[in-house]
Amino acid sequence: MGCSCSYVKLRVIVVSPSNHFVFTPMLASAATGTVEYRSMTEAVRSANGMIEEYIEGKAVGVDIGKKRVTVRLNSLLDQYGETEPPEIELEYDHLVVAVGCKVDVKGVPGATNSLRLKSCDDARKLRTAIGECFEYASRPDVSGADREEERTRRSTFLIVGGGPTGVELAGELYDLAEDITRPHKGSYPRLRNNVKVVLCHSGSALVPQFEQPLQEEALKSLRRKGVEVILNTRVTELKDGYAKLSTKKFDKETGEKGRVESELPIGLSVWCAGTAPVSFVSQLLDQLPDSARNADGRIKVDKWLRPQMNDPSLLGSVLVLGDAAACMEDDDFLPQTAQVAGQQGAYLARLLSRGYDLETTPPALPCTPLSPCDIFYDPMLTEWLKLRGLEVASKFSFLNLGLLAYLGGGEALSQVQVGEFPLFAYSGSVAFVLWRSVYLVKQVATKNRILVTFDWIKNSVFGRDMTRF
Repeated sequence: MGCSCSYVKLRVIVVSPSNHFVFTPMLASAATGTVEYRSMTEAVRSANGMIEEYIEGKAVGVDIGKKRVTVRLNSLLDQYGETEPPEIELEYDHLVVAVGCKVDVKGVPGATNSLRLKSCDDARKLRTAIGECFEYASRPDVSGADREEERTRRSTFLIVGGGPTGVELAGELYDLAEDITRPHKGSYPRLRNNVKVVLCHSGSALVPQFEQPLQEEALKSLRRKGVEVILNTRVTELKDGYAKLSTKKFDKETGEKGRVESELPIGLSVWCAGTAPVSFVSQLLDQLPDSARNADGRIKVDKWLRPQMNDPSLLGSVLVLGDAAACMEDDDFLPQTAQVAGQQGAYLARLLSRGYDLETTPPALPCTPLSPCDIFYDPMLTEWLKLRGLEVASKFSFLNLGLLAYLGGGEALSQVQVGEFPLFAYSGSVAFVLWRSVYLVKQVATKNRILVTFDWIKNSVFGRDMTRF
């Protein structure tokens, strides 16, 4: 959002516990060593000169009446004596809430110990755990022929959730296994027949966001590579060394429905299914009208990304975007994707930098019949916007440009469209070239594009680095 704001009129303060921006769709690549973490991250402080101040901390409270946010600063220098990190209060004119969401384990026993893939820190932990699994399966105590079953269990990876994140992680894990188990070249050639990737999905089709032909191709492609895909199955419990599964069954002859319980020996599990609001969203909702609370716990917003307020004079002082916002368009809520959040961020930056009065509906420029003058009044900008017919702010409109997902083995899915008009849908190597091209362009900075390209070349020539720190 900072890229689109005018720093002449706005003082942009960013509060985040992570001191970097990251292209989240590539976290699966970072978790398997396809790219390095620092290749796909850019420090907040150096990413954009329009950000006046960055505060490394977490928003833990808000008072929308007083327009104040309580921030708990990150605990730093733990080894040198900072025991309890301080809390500070920040005053604001407009609060932009872009806190995302958290993984929802749906109360499954043991699922809280499963790894996730929502942040760079999650990817780092997962990469370390994957390396430890391979090393654990290579220990002398399981090297004999009579220990084949235990060796396979230790190198079995369970991915829960068949959305784009789960499918891409399955594809990346397949690539990793193929690379490191190559005879005479890989780090773990003895595990070639033991590494197992299992993708468990509660639905009847993978990547339900895609068109049906691409859903079917995703299933065929993963199974062709040896990934075990289990559909219509829920994980009911996760314990050390195994997972309990419940699979939906339907008898075509009798028409009876039921569920079959089973156990799957595993070495590592990654939870990629379901999301839930973070605690800050719940605190904010407690101060908003009941009508602002969506059924899934997100914040309902209007066409200008504003939640309803108990006090009409506060309308527009809080703006919500991304996974935290429930934004309706064409009688349906927009998906929780990076593409939606990116477009919403650019839209809000334009609203704020142009100085629209967000208290009015629709928001209009200051010094018009709809709104009094205020400190944002800029005669030249106002006249320019009037010439363009932008005296009143347009509603947010999401332009769907399509979907991409990697399947492993140099294959991908690509569903390209402009709004509601489909252009083409490909799968296989052609889609893989498009996938890499788009993901490269979407990197935060030019430096990241160069580093990611170098990582791809380096891994194709020398293989993946399996060292752990």
